[in-house]
Amino acid sequence: MRIFQLQKNAIRIVGKAGWHVSCRNLFKDLNILPLPCLYTSEIVCCIKANMEEMKYNEEVHEHCTCQKSNLHNQFCRTTPFKNGSAKVGIKLYNKLPNTIKRIKMVQEFKRRLKYFLLQHILYSVDEYISISSSTLLNFLLLCTLFLVLSNFTKRGY
Repeated sequence: MRIFQLQKNAIRIVGKAGWHVSCRNLFKDLNILPLPCLYTSEIVCCIKANMEEMKYNEEVHEHCTCQKSNLHNQFCRTTPFKNGSAKVGIKLYNKLPNTIKRIKMVQEFKRRLKYFLLQHILYSVDEYISISSSTLLNFLLLCTLFLVLSNFTKRGY
């Protein structure tokens, strides 16, 4: 975390901001990812580059679930494996919006991922996981609302 603090201090100097000013907007304005976002970007790009070695949930079982298009996260018992880069990378990749996951070209994937991370400047990986879940939940709620409203208009209410 000391390196992240040094990065924030450098951003404040470059952005000519005071020492007690939040850096979130400075990162956006300068188009620079904070270290937790850089970590997320690198590990997710590594997973994307090795997709041929990964299995999807639908390949492992035939149940029709909403996570069937996610990468399968293998069960493990030991802490080193649970905290390993492959396991964490799959978890982070699965939290991406489907519009980004569907991109086939690596350079376009990296560009859209960076844009997504710049829109959600995050200071920890846990924050990334929680904001991705809430973003997807909001999207599903909007889709449901749209379907309900379209049914009302079809029926002439």
